[in-house]
Amino acid sequence: MLPRNSDIIHHVRLRAKATDSSRVYQAVGDQVVVEVGVANIYTSAEPPHGFSPVSVSPPNLRPRLLHGRSTELQEAGAENIQHLMGEITILHGMGGIGKTALALTVASAVRRNGVRVFWVQAAAADSIRSAMHQIAVQLGCLESQAHEARAGHLNVVDLAWEALHASEKPWLLVFDSADDPSKIEQELGAGWLEASDSGAVLITTRHGSADLWPPAAKTVKINPLTPTAGTEMLLDLSGIRDPQPADRDAANVLSQRLGGIPLALYLAGRTISHPASPLRSFKSFHEALDQDFGNVVDRATSTSIRPCTEADARELVMRTWEVSLDSLEQQGIPHVRSIMRVLSCWAARSVPTVLLSPKILGRTFGCEEAAWNDLTVERALGALHSVGLIDINDDRAATTPIEGNTFYHWASGGPKQRCVLVHPLVAEVNAANLDRSPERAKAWAAATRCLGALRGQWDTGGAARWQLAIPHLTSLADRLPASCIDLFETIVQIRGYLSRYLRMSGQYETGYTSALHLRARMDAFQPDEKVRFLIEYDCAEWAWHMSHLEEAHALATEACRLAENMGEPARFQALMARELAIAIHSELGFLESGEQMARALCRELVEDPEFLHLSLQAHHHLATILRESGRLAEAEENSRKAIRLAEESHIPPFTLAIIRHELGVILWHRGHLDQAIHLLSDVLRLQRSILPPWHPSVLVTRYDIASILGIQGKLMRALIDFMDIYLTEVDLLSKGHHNTLQTRHQVGQILVEMGELDQAEAILREVDEGYRAQGLQERSSDVLSTRHEIVHIKAQRGQHAEAHQDWLNILKVEQDRLGADHPSTLRTHYNWAISWATRGLPDVARSEMRKVLTARRRTLGPNHFETAQAARMLDDLARLDPNGWRFGGPGRRNLPRNRKERRRGGFS
Repeated sequence: MLPRNSDIIHHVRLRAKATDSSRVYQAVGDQVVVEVGVANIYTSAEPPHGFSPVSVSPPNLRPRLLHGRSTELQEAGAENIQHLMGEITILHGMGGIGKTALALTVASAVRRNGVRVFWVQAAAADSIRSAMHQIAVQLGCLESQAHEARAGHLNVVDLAWEALHASEKPWLLVFDSADDPSKIEQELGAGWLEASDSGAVLITTRHGSADLWPPAAKTVKINPLTPTAGTEMLLDLSGIRDPQPADRDAANVLSQRLGGIPLALYLAGRTISHPASPLRSFKSFHEALDQDFGNVVDRATSTSIRPCTEADARELVMRTWEVSLDSLEQQGIPHVRSIMRVLSCWAARSVPTVLLSPKILGRTFGCEEAAWNDLTVERALGALHSVGLIDINDDRAATTPIEGNTFYHWASGGPKQRCVLVHPLVAEVNAANLDRSPERAKAWAAATRCLGALRGQWDTGGAARWQLAIPHLTSLADRLPASCIDLFETIVQIRGYLSRYLRMSGQYETGYTSALHLRARMDAFQPDEKVRFLIEYDCAEWAWHMSHLEEAHALATEACRLAENMGEPARFQALMARELAIAIHSELGFLESGEQMARALCRELVEDPEFLHLSLQAHHHLATILRESGRLAEAEENSRKAIRLAEESHIPPFTLAIIRHELGVILWHRGHLDQAIHLLSDVLRLQRSILPPWHPSVLVTRYDIASILGIQGKLMRALIDFMDIYLTEVDLLSKGHHNTLQTRHQVGQILVEMGELDQAEAILREVDEGYRAQGLQERSSDVLSTRHEIVHIKAQRGQHAEAHQDWLNILKVEQDRLGADHPSTLRTHYNWAISWATRGLPDVARSEMRKVLTARRRTLGPNHFETAQAARMLDDLARLDPNGWRFGGPGRRNLPRNRKERRRGGFS
C-alpha cells in the first residue's frame, strides 16, 4: 500500500536555488594585483567522506597461542624481520585457514622489537585509501599534502609510499584480506604495492597466483594444520587441564575429521568447552557430526592424504556450525538457530542488537519453542557468542554529535551501539545454507520486519542505528528471493525512511547508488504501479541531488506517468511527482515552461488546506524561477508567501531554513546586502544546529554568504571560504559534481578580481570542461557565466577586439533566452558597453551605458548597488580620456554566481 499523507508529508522538497550568471565589471584606473597562490590556501575542514580517520593499528584479535605455525612464522619474519626488509611477503590460503591470526602474531612479535606496525584492512580500495592517508599523516607528511590528497589533487597511495620510503624507523605494513588484488590495482593503480628498503610488507589473501603479485614477491601458502597441531589446538581450546591418552586420540580423530581448518577447530573447541554443553568430549562432538551428516562424503579425513579445498572448508564449517547450534538447543537455549538464520539475511557487518526485536521475531517465528522476550534473545546471543559463532561488541556510526542539538547526532564519535558481528566465513556458508532451510521464508520476513522497526526513529540512537543499517538493507535488496513480493514492497517503504536519513546526514552518493541498486531488482519482482512509483520517484530525486539532470528528468517523467495511472487515490503522489518535475525542468534551463508548470500547481493547491506543505513548496519553486528570470519583486512576493504558509503549518526547521534561505538570496539580488547577509547568517545558525557541518545545505548557505563578501570587496576572506567549501565538496560529492564546479568557478572569479589571471584561467577552463562533461547546453547560465569570466581575462590581457566580439555573442544569447532587461543580460551589456571605449569609441560606450542605466533603474530600482555603479561608470565615461582607458582596477565589483541547491523538506 502507499504511505499515508501523514507518512509522506515531510518528504516535501524545497530547494534554495542560486541566482543568475556572475558578471565582472570594468572600471577606470590601474589594475590591482594581489599575489596569492591557491595551492597554498588550506583550511581545517575535515569532511566525513573521502579519507575519514581510520585505525591503522593491528586489531586486538591476536590468538593467545598459535598452533602449528612455526615455519610460517619464521618465513613471515616474526623471529627476525631484518632479513625481510625490502621484501613483500604474501600469506595465501583458503578462508578460515588462519592467515589473519598468523599476521597478527607476526605484528605482535616485531612490535616488541621496536618495529612500527601499520595495519590496513584491504578488502576494498576505499579502505586502503583511507588507511594510506592516515599512514602518511602519522609519518609526518606536510599538512598541505594531506589536504591535497584529501581533495583528490595528490595520489594518496603515492603520498603514503613516499612517507614510508623516507621513514628512518623500520616498519611492517600489513594488508589484511587483499582478496581481489586485480580490482585493487584497477582502482588504485599499479603503485598501490611497493617494496621498500625502509620496511617490510606482509599481505594476507585467498589468492596466491604469481601473476597477481609483483614478480619479486615471496609467497607463503598457509595449509590446514597437521593432525598433531590440530589436536593441540583442540586440547587447548577445550579447556581439558590434564588430557589423557584417550583424550588425545579422540582430539586427533576430530582434528582430521575437521580437515585441520583452524576456524572449524575453533568452533568445535569452543562448543566442547562451554560449561552447559551436552557435547563435552571430542568423541561426542565427532559422533554428532556423523549423525547429522552421515550421508555426506567426508572429503577431508586426512590433510596428509589430500589437501582440503575451499569447498571442503565451507562444508566442514557448516557442519561444525550446525552441530554447535544443536548443542546449544540441547542445553535448553531457545531461538539460537532462528537468530542465526536472520543474521544470515543481512550483511557480514555490525548489527545493532536492538534490531533483533523479540516482538517481531516472536510474531514471525511463533512461540512454540519458547517465549520471545528480551531475556531469551539476550541468552541466545550470549550462547552464540560463547561458542564463537558471533562476536558482541560496541560499534558506532560514522557521525559526530552536534553540540546542543536534541534532534540529530551524526558522525564518528556518535553514541555507541551494542552490536553483533558474524564471522565472514560463517556468514558466507550460513547464507548458502539458508536456501535449503525450512525456515527460509520466515527468516527473510523477520530480517525485513526487524529493519522496518527503525521507521520513525530519529533520536540520537536511532540516527546511529540507521547508519549501521545501511549495508543490511542493501544486502536484503540484493539477495531477497523473487518469490517474496510482499517483502520487497516493505523494503521499498523502509528505503523511503532511509532516504530521509541519508539526506539529513548529507550522504548523497550513498543515497544515489543504493536507490539505483534497488531499482535494478525491480523487474525480478514485477511490483504493482504503487511500488514502482516509489522506486522511480526515489531514484529521480537522488539523480537530481547528484546533478544527473537528464537521468533525473527521465525518471521523474516515469514517476508522473505512474502516479497519473493510479488515479485519484494517488493524488498526493501525483502532486509530489509534478513538483519534482518542475524543479528538474527549470534547472535544465526551461524557465518559461517551468514557470507555467509552477503557477498551475499553485492555482491547483490554493484552496486545498490538505496539501498546505505542497502549496508552500510550489510558491517557493515559483519564487526561485522568477528570481532566475530577473523578476525580483514577484520573486520576493512569492517567497514571503511561502514563509507565511510555513509559519501557519509549523514545518520542520530543515524546511524552514530552505525557504528563508531563498528570501535571503532574493534580498541580495535586490541590492539589500546587509539584510541578505543577516538573514543568511540566521539560516546558517539554524542549519548548524540540526545538520552536520559538511551537509550540502550548510555548504550552500556558506557559499552564498561568501559570494556577498566578494561583492563587498572582502576578497581574501571570500577566497578562503570558497576554497574550504570546494575541498569539502570534492570529498563529499566528487570533483565533477555540479555544486563542486560552481564553487570552483567562484574561486576562479575571485582570482580574476585579484588579478591572478593565469591561475584563474586554468581553473575556469577546467570548470568549462566539467560543465561540458555534464551535458550542459551552450545557453546554460552556468556555462555563460564561466565563459564571461574567460572573456574578461582576455580583455585584461589587452585582447580587446576578441573580447568585444565574445561579449556580444554572450549578450545575444542572453537577450534571446532571458530578455534584454534580465539582470544577467544587463551585466553582460555593461561590460560590452565599456569594451567600446577600449576600441576608441567612447561615444558608443556612453550610449550603451545609458541603456544599461535606464534598464537597471526600471528593473532593479534607483537605489540598487548595480544601478548606482552604472551611474558612476557613465560619469567616468563622460570624463574619459580614450588613451588612458584600461580594464580592471579599484571599484570593479561583480555579482558571483549563486548555487543551484537541490534541497528537500526533512523531518524535525
